[in-house]
Amino acid sequence: MARIHTHYDNLKVSRKAPQEVIRAAYKALSQKYHPDKNPHDEKAARIMAILNSAYGTLADPVRRHEHDEWIAAEEWEIDWLESTRADDGRELAHGEGGQWRPELIDDAVTPRLRRNPLWWLSLALCLALGCAAGVLLMIQLKVAPVPALAPVVSVAAVAPPPVVPVDDPLHDGWAVSQAPVPDAARSPEVLTLGITELVIPKRAPDCDMALTMLASPNGEAWPAQSGYVDGFPVGNQGKEMQIVLDNGANSSPVLVKVYDLERRSNVRHVFVLANQSMTVENLAAGRYEVRYQNIAVGGSKEECLVRRAPAVVRAEP
Repeated sequence: MARIHTHYDNLKVSRKAPQEVIRAAYKALSQKYHPDKNPHDEKAARIMAILNSAYGTLADPVRRHEHDEWIAAEEWEIDWLESTRADDGRELAHGEGGQWRPELIDDAVTPRLRRNPLWWLSLALCLALGCAAGVLLMIQLKVAPVPALAPVVSVAAVAPPPVVPVDDPLHDGWAVSQAPVPDAARSPEVLTLGITELVIPKRAPDCDMALTMLASPNGEAWPAQSGYVDGFPVGNQGKEMQIVLDNGANSSPVLVKVYDLERRSNVRHVFVLANQSMTVENLAAGRYEVRYQNIAVGGSKEECLVRRAPAVVRAEP
C-alpha cells in the first residue's frame, strides 16, 4: 500500500501510537531541536516548527481524526491510480499458479467471439448507426447558422479559498512560517485560478508581516530548481492536457497545487522560482483548479506605500 509523509513521520511514531508515546516522542525531539539549544540555526528552527505543528495536531483527538482521514484519502487515491494501470483482461490471462500468460487471451476470449453470430450482428448494427448519425450531423452543420464567436476566457471575482492553518502544514500541504507555532504570524492568502494557463501577477507585499521565506510543507528545503515538491503524489497521469505556470512577472517563488474538481483531491504540487515558468505536463482530461501561494511574504516600507489587494480570480474556458 502506498504511504505518504504525515505528522506521525515527523514525530517518528506509528500511526496507532497512544498519546503518551506521542507526547514522549515530541518531548525528546523538541529537546534536541529547541531554538535555545540551537541558536542561529535556521534548520533547527524549521524542524522545531514542524514538530510543534505535528504535536499540535496529534495531541488533539478531533484534529488527529481529521488527519487520519486525510491520510486514508490520499493513500487510497494513489492505490486507485496504480490499480487503473492494470492491463485489460488480466484475470483471463493468468494460468495455474497465478503466472502471467498472455497467450491465454486469444485462446479463451477470441474464439468465443468469432463463433458467436450475435457479436457480429451487434458490431454491424453499431457501424450502421454510427454512419447514420454522421450523415445527419453533416446535414445539420450545412443548414445551421454560424454562431458569433464567444470570448475564449471569462473572468469573474470570487471569494478566496480558506487559508490553511499555520499550525497544520501537512493537513493540506501549504507552506508555513518558520517560527515556532505559538509565535508564528498568520499565513498569507492562498490564491485560486481555474484555467489551463496560470499567469501569476506581481506580488503585492503584505505590509503587516515581516519579509520572510515560508517553509516547505514537507519539512525539507525548497527545490533548487522549479519542479515537483517531494513527498506528494503525482496523480491523474495522461497525455490529454497540460497547464502552463507563468511566474515571470512575480519576484517571489510560488507553491502551486493542481486540484481535481471532480475527485476533490490535489494531483500536483509544484514549486516555481521567481521570474520563471514551468509547464505541468502529462495530465489526464478533466476539470482542474490551480491554486498558488507566494513563498516570500512581507515587504519593505517603500513597497507598502503602494498597497494592492492580492489577485483572486477564477476563469473558465
